[in-house]
Amino acid sequence: MTTVIKQVWVKKSCIGSLSLIFASALFSCGNLPLSQLNLGFNVASIGDVQQKRQVDAEVYLRGKVENRAPFVGNAAYQLEDGTGSIWILTKQDLPQLGDEVLLKGEVRYKSITLKELAGKDLGEVYVDEIEQLQRTPSSEKGK
Repeated sequence: MTTVIKQVWVKKSCIGSLSLIFASALFSCGNLPLSQLNLGFNVASIGDVQQKRQVDAEVYLRGKVENRAPFVGNAAYQLEDGTGSIWILTKQDLPQLGDEVLLKGEVRYKSITLKELAGKDLGEVYVDEIEQLQRTPSSEKGK
């Protein structure tokens, strides 16, 4: 059996045009909402992080800021992604309510036990923010 392979020749001027089209498509991704833009990170769902509780694991999370808590020296904000919500501890400026954030962080767990509840652990999983990779202010989402 013989297979015929057809050669395709492209003019140099076409390569320039194709490069321009590719670059335009690439830069137009900046108009996509954060939830539709995959920047090559393996973004975990907050529900999975809460369930697996892999302390000290490095994760990428994406979600909407639902709550804020300023502290002296640092702050925290609650991130929600549709699968759950989690508190993010940060030393950076707090994002505003409604902002969409993509971040890199480390999973942590704080154990809280009470004698009154027979030693039941009421602890919570949270994330120490290492780096905020992208923030889309809520005021820009409709643009």
